[in-house]
Amino acid sequence: MSITIKLGTFSKRINSTKQPTLSGFTDFDCVLKDSTSVDNPTFLISAADLEGYNYASWGTRYYFVSALRSIRNNLWEVDCSLDVLATYKSNILATTAYVIYDTVSNTELPDNRLPIKTTKSIDVSTSACPFVPDGGCFILSLTGSHGTTGVYKATQGDLADLIDDVSNIWDNLFNYPNAPTKPNVPTYGNDFLENISLAVRYWADDFMWYVEYIKQAVCQFFGSGNLVQNIRECRYIPFNVGTTGESTTIYLGTFETKQSLGKLNTETVHRTASVSIPWQASDFRRRSPYTEVYLYLPYIGMIKLSSENLVGQSSISVAYTLALRDGSLICTVSSGGEILGQYSGNVGASVPIGVSNINLPKAAQSVISGATSAAGKNLGGVGMAVLNFADAVTPNFSSIGGLDGIAGIGANQNITCYTVFHDTVVAPNTELLTIGSPTMAPKALATLTGFCQCMDAHVEAPAMDNELEAIDNYLNSGFFIE
Repeated sequence: MSITIKLGTFSKRINSTKQPTLSGFTDFDCVLKDSTSVDNPTFLISAADLEGYNYASWGTRYYFVSALRSIRNNLWEVDCSLDVLATYKSNILATTAYVIYDTVSNTELPDNRLPIKTTKSIDVSTSACPFVPDGGCFILSLTGSHGTTGVYKATQGDLADLIDDVSNIWDNLFNYPNAPTKPNVPTYGNDFLENISLAVRYWADDFMWYVEYIKQAVCQFFGSGNLVQNIRECRYIPFNVGTTGESTTIYLGTFETKQSLGKLNTETVHRTASVSIPWQASDFRRRSPYTEVYLYLPYIGMIKLSSENLVGQSSISVAYTLALRDGSLICTVSSGGEILGQYSGNVGASVPIGVSNINLPKAAQSVISGATSAAGKNLGGVGMAVLNFADAVTPNFSSIGGLDGIAGIGANQNITCYTVFHDTVVAPNTELLTIGSPTMAPKALATLTGFCQCMDAHVEAPAMDNELEAIDNYLNSGFFIE
């Protein structure tokens, strides 16, 4: 049976749906070779020369010419293979499939086909910490009269004056607040007997004044027990923070000192700051494993944040809460209204101005003298002399408090955000037309052009089983809609 096919020259990709217009093709009458198939036919054509033809059309089917063989003069065998994508183009475009890559730009989904460079780049942004070391202050927890406890704020000078006020027992015996009034010396007249009477009464009052003065002074000093133990805690905070009320006279137990301090109105201070995120990419490379985000928090240390939780954010909020009583810090890190973590630290340094198991009064004077010396030094610079209690304590003793939290004061004081960036060898979308961009969504193929790759796609068409399988394989391995 004689049939007619069209032969021509056509340039296309093997995995493309592109169809020729056939306007430049030539019609040839031919017959099918014996034992041939529709999807891989061999045509016998009588012609002087078929050199240069590479594409054929027969009915509704399109074929690639795979071989041209001259059998004898003016007789050719033309081997063809079915171009399933061009032949069933309309059926393919009528399909809705789950598309994993197409040429619609989408830089938010990771493209795992792009290899990562072994090199890295680091970018940094900084912001001032809301707590910066200055002259600092001392926080005193004191037991006053009737066992009441108060927390007070003091400077180095205040602390030194307070300790000096109780450091010498003789100063306190003969010079303390609210001492009884010494009787005035009488004015003598000319009457001898009357003068004798005035003198006797004055000497008696003066003697009783000494007795009362010494009694009250002894009660003032010793009635409070160990004065230094009424200083329950002394802690140095490197920040001069915290508001106080009106200055009031300080009592150590029932002992009334000559010093006045302001009682803390609040025991916590809350401050916030913000630091920008120095992103080095504006696409999926902001995420792991391409970008790592680290945050340095003064007084806390270095922490690693999940870049996944920061996608779409431009900054990180940092909130510090400082407890004045002990110098403890809680740092809350958040971004976009989401709390990313809470971290703790401590900036307080216990000032050891008291001991247990002490021998009065020698030990009291030793401890107080040592504390007076310490108060005169700059604790912010970690310069504190070691107190020597060896000659004033019993064998079993323990120091109240110890130095801690100072190291962070000398470290970097800026909140610092680091991004460590591992770039891809080829930037996303550089090869958009040839390999597409991640889509991961069902789409109608008729809405797409260019490269497309599907997952588990299946096309319904009036085709043979092997043809349907070939179509599905093209769609799921990547093809071009043209």
